[in-house]
Amino acid sequence: MSLAAVLFPPKRRRPLWFYIVPPVLTVLLLAHLHSFNVLSTLIPYNASSAYRNHNHKHPSAASHLKSKPVQDFWKSLQIALHAAEPSLSSPLRLTIGPPLSEGELDSSPSSTTITNSTPRRNLIDIDDASLESLAARHASFVASIKSTLSAKLPVWEGTRGVVLTAGGGYLGTAMTSILMLRRSGSQLPVHLFLDTRAERAAAANVCDDVLPRMAVECLVVEDLLTSSSTNATIRHYQYKVLSILLSPFQQTLYLDSDAWPVHDPEPLFTSEPFVSHGLVTWPDFWLETASPNYYRIANSSFAPPRPLTRRSSESGILLYDKATHADDLLLATYYNWFGPDCFYPLLSQGAPGEGDKETFLHAALVLSQPFWDVRTPVTVLGRWINNTFETATMRQADPAEDFALFNATAFHDHAREDPDESKRRAAKTFFIHHNLFKLDVSSVGATSDPMFRLDSEGRPGRLWGPGGGGALIEDSGFDVERRMWDVVLAARGCGAASQASDDGCARLVRWYEAVFGEAPPLGSASAVWG
Repeated sequence: MSLAAVLFPPKRRRPLWFYIVPPVLTVLLLAHLHSFNVLSTLIPYNASSAYRNHNHKHPSAASHLKSKPVQDFWKSLQIALHAAEPSLSSPLRLTIGPPLSEGELDSSPSSTTITNSTPRRNLIDIDDASLESLAARHASFVASIKSTLSAKLPVWEGTRGVVLTAGGGYLGTAMTSILMLRRSGSQLPVHLFLDTRAERAAAANVCDDVLPRMAVECLVVEDLLTSSSTNATIRHYQYKVLSILLSPFQQTLYLDSDAWPVHDPEPLFTSEPFVSHGLVTWPDFWLETASPNYYRIANSSFAPPRPLTRRSSESGILLYDKATHADDLLLATYYNWFGPDCFYPLLSQGAPGEGDKETFLHAALVLSQPFWDVRTPVTVLGRWINNTFETATMRQADPAEDFALFNATAFHDHAREDPDESKRRAAKTFFIHHNLFKLDVSSVGATSDPMFRLDSEGRPGRLWGPGGGGALIEDSGFDVERRMWDVVLAARGCGAASQASDDGCARLVRWYEAVFGEAPPLGSASAVWG
C-alpha cells in the first residue's frame, strides 16, 4: 500500500448526525466539567496573571475585531480583493496529461523518478490571454499590498500568542490541544477562532467561563462582517489565513485544532530561525508540485525552484511575525480567497492535501521574503494492526535544533534525505499533529475509537505504537503519549474504571491500565501537571 493511501484513505459519506452531535456533546460535557471544577485543577499557573503579562495593554481581541481600524482595514482588503479577482471563464482544473504519479510525488531517498533535471510538469491548460490577465490581477493586488494594505494591518505591537481555529465541530479537539499546550508549561495567550456567532452562542459556557481561565479568548470570524458595508461571504477555506491575519498578535504561532507542542513554544519566538527569518513552515510528505504557470503569473522574473529544492508544505503549524511578513501574509490571503478555482490547483496540481497548504510559503517565495522551511522530514506515529499500519499522528521537528543542524547547508536542495543513512540528521520532535485521529476531549472513548483495536493476538496497545514512538520518549525526556492520555482522562474527570462517570471513561481507564500497567494519575493536579 502506498504512503498516500495510508495517510489519506478514501472518504466515506457521513450522516447528518456526525456533524450535529460533536458540537452539542462538547458544550454539554465541558459545562459538566466546569460544574465539577475539573478544568481549574488542570491549570498549572495563574492564567489571568499570565495573560496580563503578555498583553496588559490589549485585554480584548473581540473588541479589536469590531474596532474601527479593523473594520476600515477589512473594507480596504475587500475592495482590493474584488479589484484583483482573477478573470476566468471557468475554474482551473487539471486538463493536461495523466495525474501526478506516486513516483512524481515520492520524496524518499531511493526514488529516482524525479531529479533536478526533470522538467516541472504543467497539468493546467491556460491560454496566453488568460495568463496575462491573471498576472496583471496578481500584480495589481501586490501593488495594493505595498501601497496601503500592509501599512494599515492593525496589530498589537510587541505581542505574541497562539492562534487556533476550531469551527465546524472541532471545539473538543481544540480543547485537547489547548490542554496539551498548557501541559507543556506555556503561558502564551490563545485566540481561538470559531466560524459563526451561532457556534459561539452554543459554546457560551466554554468561551465565557472555562477557556478564559486558561488564558484563551474565543473569537468569531463572522464578526469581521459586523459594521462592514461589504457583501463578502467568508468560506471555510479562508478561516485559517484570516485568523492569522486578524488576530492582533504581532508574532503568532498558528496551530490547527488537532496540533499541539510537546515543549513550551515561547522560546521559539526568541530563537533562530524565527528571529532572522520571521516565517517558519514545516514539511509535508511529498515533493512540491506547483505548476510553472503559477510562477509566470506570480512573478515572471522569478525562476521556478528546482524539483528537489524542498518538499511540499504542511500548514497545520506556522510561525509568523507580521512586523516583517505582513506583505506575504496578505498575498497568502489573496491565494486563499481565490483558492479552489485558481490558486489551489496551480500550487498543487492535484497532489495529496491540495488546499491552503502551499499558499503561505509560496507567497513569501515570490515576494523574496525570508523564511525557514524546516529540513527535518515529517514522520508518523502509529501501529500495525492485522498487517495494516494505522497512522495516528504526524510529528514535526524543533525548528531551533533544525536550524542549528542545517543552517550551514541552507542553500542545498533538501526535498530528499541523503541516501547514506549514516549522513542523515534530524532534529527532535517538537509538535504533534494528531490529524488522522481527531482526539476530541469531549467524546473520546467511543467503542469505535482506534486505540481500542486489538492486535492479532487479542492484546490492546499504545495508539502510537510499541514504545510510544521509540526515540520520542528519549528525546523529549518523558513519555509523550502517556502524558497526552493523562491530561485527557483528567480533563474528562474519569475516575477508577469501576467508578467512571460514563461508559467512555470506563473504557478509557481499562485500556489505560492494560497498556501502561497502572491506573492513570487522577489525584492531585500535581500528579497530572508534575
